[in-house]
Amino acid sequence: MTGTWQELEHAWHETNVVHCAVCGKLIPRRGWWFDGGDGELLSCGPECETLYESYLRPTHGVLAGVRRA
Repeated sequence: MTGTWQELEHAWHETNVVHCAVCGKLIPRRGWWFDGGDGELLSCGPECETLYESYLRPTHGVLAGVRRA
């Protein structure tokens, strides 16, 4: 596993929600960032990185990720 945990910063009044790029679950406070091949992907934990590398990427190809500074 190559990812890292990072706290998500949301203002108390913000209504946007963040979902895992792999399984679709809601990510309320902190997320697991890892390199998905075409930028970084935000997931709910290391188990989703494993799922991405073992099933999703070989079956459906690389997901478009985010380029963070």
